[in-house]
Amino acid sequence: MPNNRAACLTAAFLLTTLSATAADIKAPIRGLVSMGPMKFSAENSEPANTLEPLNARPGIFGGIVVLATWRQLQPSANAAIPADNTIDRALEEVRAYNRKNPQRPLGVKLRVWSGIMAPDWAKQIGGEPIPVVHNNKQRTLGRFWSPAYRHAWANFQEKLAARYDSEPLIREVAVTSCMSFTAEPFYLDDEPSVSGPLNAAEFKPFQFKQCLNDIVKDYAPWKTTNIEVPLNPIYMPLGNKTGDPAFTEDFMRSCRKEFGKRCIFDNHDFDTKPPGSMVPIYASMMKLGPPFEFQTFHVAPPDWDGTIRKAASMGAGSIELWQDYKGFQTQPDAKLKQWARIMESGGK
Repeated sequence: MPNNRAACLTAAFLLTTLSATAADIKAPIRGLVSMGPMKFSAENSEPANTLEPLNARPGIFGGIVVLATWRQLQPSANAAIPADNTIDRALEEVRAYNRKNPQRPLGVKLRVWSGIMAPDWAKQIGGEPIPVVHNNKQRTLGRFWSPAYRHAWANFQEKLAARYDSEPLIREVAVTSCMSFTAEPFYLDDEPSVSGPLNAAEFKPFQFKQCLNDIVKDYAPWKTTNIEVPLNPIYMPLGNKTGDPAFTEDFMRSCRKEFGKRCIFDNHDFDTKPPGSMVPIYASMMKLGPPFEFQTFHVAPPDWDGTIRKAASMGAGSIELWQDYKGFQTQPDAKLKQWARIMESGGK
């Protein structure tokens, strides 16, 4: 009898602990999400986060992407994340917005760029920075596939999570491990002005694949925040024109095993007519089930309504719209409100 009582008490304790842990998990963002100021990536500058476009359209959007770069937040190796940084300032703006709009407050998706936006010290791990030309722009990369570089990134991710995982405004953190030119880890451009320098720097496909598989380790320090992963098929070795969606699907299963529903599947190429390479990835997303979300492929989709309705019909909880380059700011309030309702109601 005492043993049974002890077992019951233990089970009750575990149930209470698990319930408390589940209660701490933040809800994903729903509705329309502003992508934030993306011009920095083309200009090789730092992101200038602003809520000005949303202040002009209050009470419509469900979230905003707060952008930062690794080089901003850790300019020297092992440095602590500085106080009053670009993330902190953006969060203060969100708090001010939410005080004015308590009926429809914003959630934050944090997206910290690495790759071309890595600090100089990280780009020098294992050798000199690698000069490349991407989309006719000169850039430099570090050996983002190498174990030493990946260790430095994982260490930075621990610092970032220690600082912001407990911040209730930050509902999602975007995965940018292994990224090169865009905030899409699985995408690696193979134009000769990129693949040539990378191969000369001893790029190793198996290490790149390991980097992607280790995303679940990199983001393990985030305990209550949702992990948003942009997905694409990979093309290895560089120059291979046949994608490998099976590798991506294996990763998706691993991510869900590690994080459960906190692993949010995403894709940044969403449109009414998706690229053929994405068809098997979308099929895998539907098979494994929500949560997932999208980012529109076009700044201004040729079929805005169709794009929004398709995302909602597939079960996406949110969709990122371009803030820069005449994106959502060209649309009337009435249309944005309609799209927000479609996304929030699941297409109904």
